[in-house]
Amino acid sequence: MDRNSSPVPEPSLAATSGQGLLKTFAASLFALAAGLATVGHATDGGRSFTTETLRRDEVAREPRAIPDLAVRDASGQVTALQQMLAADGRVQIVDFVYTRCQTVCTSLGSIYQQLQQRLLDQGLQGRIGLLSISFDPANDDTAALQAYTTRMRMESQAWRVVALALPSDRRRLLDAFGIMVVPAALGEFEHNAALHIVTADGRLVRIIDIHSPAEAIEVARSLTQAAVR
Repeated sequence: MDRNSSPVPEPSLAATSGQGLLKTFAASLFALAAGLATVGHATDGGRSFTTETLRRDEVAREPRAIPDLAVRDASGQVTALQQMLAADGRVQIVDFVYTRCQTVCTSLGSIYQQLQQRLLDQGLQGRIGLLSISFDPANDDTAALQAYTTRMRMESQAWRVVALALPSDRRRLLDAFGIMVVPAALGEFEHNAALHIVTADGRLVRIIDIHSPAEAIEVARSLTQAAVR
């Protein structure tokens, strides 16, 4: 070393430790920001914290057109879903079932029986209809739909059931409504359930909790009143 040059001081242990802490802190901040961004995206800006809430919020803000799929009714007649809705002309409260179900569909059936009675009691069956759609066309043939109609004590002027005519359309139907179906034991399915408000022009406009049938009727009624104005 040059005799006239000054020695370069070694970094102190405190300085080195401080730099390490700063780097760790910066990395933690970056990870936190990235995590918050991911959560914000997944929860739609923090408004929704479950997939079910998110799909309901999305539909309420921006109604979506449902796909025009072929469906078969309990008499065996096949028609396009959009055509059926338009010809009917009513606002529909829609649910999704499979007729062999012994769990959530049983609860839904009971709720729909209550909805049917309310519509009939209030004389709303001419403006609001109930529509159950089976996502299990492999098993829900015409005979199964007829048996379900009888078992649920459906009044044809208020409530009807249809099934997909083509099994290949199942994914499109479920995705359009945000229905998640998971195979379960004994050939059954686990699936989410709600009351879906669909207009005569084939748009899904609201999703209501299954335990709020009165709210579903009021939303459907308000849509029929808006259409008259």
